[in-house]
Amino acid sequence: MCHVNRLGKRMLFRIGLGCAAWCLGSGIAWAQVTVFLPDTSQTTTLTANVSEQARVVVPASVTFSVTDVATATPATAAAVTIDRIVLANATKQFRISVQAGAATFTPPVVATTTWSASDVTWNAPSWTNATGSAGTLSSSAYTTLATCVADASACSTTGLVFTLAAKATVQRAGSHTLSVTWKFESF
Repeated sequence: MCHVNRLGKRMLFRIGLGCAAWCLGSGIAWAQVTVFLPDTSQTTTLTANVSEQARVVVPASVTFSVTDVATATPATAAAVTIDRIVLANATKQFRISVQAGAATFTPPVVATTTWSASDVTWNAPSWTNATGSAGTLSSSAYTTLATCVADASACSTTGLVFTLAAKATVQRAGSHTLSVTWKFESF
């Protein structure tokens, strides 16, 4: 004859509660039923929770080869590709925007004249499955580059041209740099 004292009953109860809490917290629901064999009455629902997403390819850098500070300098045309676009419904669209990381470029020599973020503009190139927008770079807000058409699975361009304005007061050679942040969103 097996005898379980009060301490043993409390221990078994705690272990049982611990197992129940683990099973409930694991995200897996268990069903238990007796079936007669052969049986094909049991089913399990599989759910794939898909978040809004896209794969994006943007230029790692854009270089302005300035040969005359008194003349505007266009960069080589850049390619931007967005594909594998997955949005919540067929009426939502995908927007591409940019914002400067600072109000001015960082000059190669401290405290010398350089360009401001707003000295950078871009064209409104032709896009596949999108409408491009010409714009001016800002450090205080994102500015739209393009808006993909509703329900597009991809949109792209190979003709995005950034232009650096003329600035005859720049007197130092070297790399003047500015970081730009891309924003991708659905609306």
